[in-house]
Amino acid sequence: MNTLKIYQRFSPFVLVLTLGYVTLVAQAQTCSETVERAFAALQGNCANLARDSLCYGYPQTDVDFADGAYSADFAGPDARVSTLGLARVQTSALDVEKSRWGLAVLQLSANLPRTYAGAGLIVMLAGEAAVINEVEPADAMEIQAPVSTAALEAATLYKHPGVIPEPVADVEADELLLVDAYESTGQWLRVVNDGEITWVEADKVARLQAMGSLPRLGLGATFAWQALSLSTGTNYPECDEAEPWIAIQTPKDMGVSLTINGVDIHLNSMVTFQQVHRNALSMTVHRGEATTIFGQTVRQSESIIGILGETEAGSATVLEWSGALPGSEAEYARGQRAQAALNSLARVNGWAEYQAYNHLADVVYVVQAGDTLYGLTARYETSVDEIIAANGGDGSLRLLVGMELVIPKPGSGFAWRGASNSSDG
Repeated sequence: MNTLKIYQRFSPFVLVLTLGYVTLVAQAQTCSETVERAFAALQGNCANLARDSLCYGYPQTDVDFADGAYSADFAGPDARVSTLGLARVQTSALDVEKSRWGLAVLQLSANLPRTYAGAGLIVMLAGEAAVINEVEPADAMEIQAPVSTAALEAATLYKHPGVIPEPVADVEADELLLVDAYESTGQWLRVVNDGEITWVEADKVARLQAMGSLPRLGLGATFAWQALSLSTGTNYPECDEAEPWIAIQTPKDMGVSLTINGVDIHLNSMVTFQQVHRNALSMTVHRGEATTIFGQTVRQSESIIGILGETEAGSATVLEWSGALPGSEAEYARGQRAQAALNSLARVNGWAEYQAYNHLADVVYVVQAGDTLYGLTARYETSVDEIIAANGGDGSLRLLVGMELVIPKPGSGFAWRGASNSSDG
């Protein structure tokens, strides 16, 4: 009887909590469903996407052109527009009432050969995101149709130009080669026979007058959309699936050099960008690696943070990048969603599909003087119990300078058990 009275006394409060919980669950489901509908529509709206074109994947997407023109044709899903002369693309934040969560895709030629049959450089915007083209159309270089020349002598084709290149095949004297660009020093020519990309030493082939107009590839070259300014919203969405991001994917085995928010970066990978603060831009590598002009190499499952400043023209530029850190679980999940969307796009365009590597790779760390178990656990955002177990401990672990310490699942979440039996040495 007393129990019933207590229940009746508090039942209105319990009812309010219950209704509030149901409302939150319903909102989360609506949020997730809106994003799911956007990704489902992406395939139909962006099928048969041509090179150097922008696809309107899901509402709302706004575009600006360098000459101030407006394209009435780019007013809704399934619309396409050429990226040549395009100055800015912006997609919209989540609006569950209007079933809106912006998606847009650019397929860019970048420095790829005309004979390359696969997907070009793919840039996908999701949620509240914007990409500004920092290359003036009049300044943009273009890869020309390849020039037919011949080997002066027996020569070797290599996978990459360089001092210690990787050999791919041999060619005989007088064998015909299609070349379309020089490497930045002019000592190597890019060969594009049969759509495959290899390199040959320039002095091994006949020099033709038409080869004088071939572009030189590298960070100094300026192709359309090679310099970009990226930004995303910084507000927390109703569900994780609706977070804003920008994904950039390069072709398989074909790196692309870009200038992103003022910093030269060489990408051979799939990466996502997200503005984690109005003055901070994160880059996470989900496959392959990225190298900045500062000499930083960011590998698969790692992230770096760029501190943003403002240029005189009003664009956000990266003033400094952090060191590479293990990616978080949230960043891994973002990469998986981005790669799934890119793969759905690949299926309707006949492109290759890829895998985003979301595993948490173990780190082998050499203990330094002053290291503590607590400090390392916090630094690598992992669990003290996981570290102890991975290093053969049975509840305790003593650190010794010079010992190799396995740190499992970095970035999986800091977990210190407080007063434990472990010992810091």
